[in-house]
Amino acid sequence: MTPVYAEAARSTKNAAGSMHKIFPIDLFDEITNILATNPDLNKTLASVMQKAKKATSAGAWSLVIGDGPFFKMASLKTSRNIRKLKPGTATGISGWVMKHGAPVIVQDVLKDRRFDGEADGFLNLKIKSLMCAPIKVRDKCVGVLRLLNKNTGGAFTDVDLKLLTNISFHAGALIERAFLYKKIEKISITDDLTNLYNIRFLNQSIEIEIARSQRYGSLFSLIFMDIDNLKKINDRFGHLTGSRVLIETAGLLQENLRKIDVVIRYGGDEFVILLPQTPRDSGFLVAERLRKVIEKNVFQKGNGAPVKLTASFGVASFPDDARHKEDLLRIADKAMYRGKFSTKNVVFAAK
Repeated sequence: MTPVYAEAARSTKNAAGSMHKIFPIDLFDEITNILATNPDLNKTLASVMQKAKKATSAGAWSLVIGDGPFFKMASLKTSRNIRKLKPGTATGISGWVMKHGAPVIVQDVLKDRRFDGEADGFLNLKIKSLMCAPIKVRDKCVGVLRLLNKNTGGAFTDVDLKLLTNISFHAGALIERAFLYKKIEKISITDDLTNLYNIRFLNQSIEIEIARSQRYGSLFSLIFMDIDNLKKINDRFGHLTGSRVLIETAGLLQENLRKIDVVIRYGGDEFVILLPQTPRDSGFLVAERLRKVIEKNVFQKGNGAPVKLTASFGVASFPDDARHKEDLLRIADKAMYRGKFSTKNVVFAAK
């Protein structure tokens, strides 16, 4: 059992005592097992809500999620039952719950002025009654769990709402823990200074591209880049200026590459750029374009004395220049150093 899900599972099991006289104790055991064993957030919430739907005799369930970083980072995806609330809107009963962070039972939606057919709708279902509970992360409402239409024709009860509210509480805990887990995972593959990916992520990415190349016959290229004479900048202006130059360089690289390209802070003043679906000749042109961008840029604008810099580049391609990850890195690095020890401010391709 992972720490992310274990605490929520224990809390849900503890909550069973207050409701086991109304709902079968097996229900809480099943919910606990789902929370403890399923690492997929979508599947976890769907499974738990199916149990709640059955226990309360509801006709359907749905989840409305707000706009924010939690769901994206926690990898919660929209689906048939999960949809996003339009940014900046808080209409309908779902929007009211999102805004006020309070649970609600509406026995007849047509008699409730808050009801909005579009905002509160669910597929083609004709909604008669609904029950909502807010999902909160760090005291902020980020979503709404909903159970719709009592199958028995009766009304949702306070006990039904207590079950849904209990589930929504633990849904918030799960989402926050998944968010934090992903955040920690991101930190492990990210460079602290530039916020670019680091060597660990580079190794993973190259292995993925090699596997794709071997399966589909695609090409990819690797660029090694080294900032020329950064040590002189550090010696003259200080390491704070050198750090700012590295951060600005990272931004320039990202601005001038495709979204599918991967920019890596390799260490010190070195960067590596992975270019999927790119042969060596095209990779050379990309490197040359980046060289000109850096050469023309004035660094440190507004942060002290303006600084002009250049960089040297080496380009290698898979599988033309190498058939293993280590060889590809070595060959691209060697090409870069050929330029570094000749004229600098130049691009060399692998021989």
